[in-house]
Amino acid sequence: MSRPKGPYSLHPPVMSVQIENAMDIMIVRNTARRAAGLLGFTPAHQAQLASAAATLAELVLKTGDLHAVHFSGVVNNEKKGIQISIAMPWLAGVSQPNVLIALRSKLGDLVDEILVEGDSPPTVIMVMWRGSTDAGDVDDSSGLG
Repeated sequence: MSRPKGPYSLHPPVMSVQIENAMDIMIVRNTARRAAGLLGFTPAHQAQLASAAATLAELVLKTGDLHAVHFSGVVNNEKKGIQISIAMPWLAGVSQPNVLIALRSKLGDLVDEILVEGDSPPTVIMVMWRGSTDAGDVDDSSGLG
């Protein structure tokens, strides 16, 4: 299983779910909610993130290949959030701007950022930042409090 990566500093929780069959979509959805909850996101934002993660997991399930979805806390200066990343070898050689257009048209309203990093294999990264309505009193043992 590949390690999570991205442009931001990664912090716990770091969770991964392997996508092998349709039941794993539900596990991805629940893991996204749990990770977002641990990081202090509101229930509405947890649901948004869960929908985005499940949509991305459904997309990779259709390839028939084994994929792992990684969930990580992220920090960028004063901003704190959550990152979901999936390595997608089948996107190698595909125009990254076209991939981003397609992903943003499907997921753009659910997350704050969508990135594609690298080319062997390309990794799709979605980031949601905690807003002012999200809890500021999250357990600081995660490093994100």
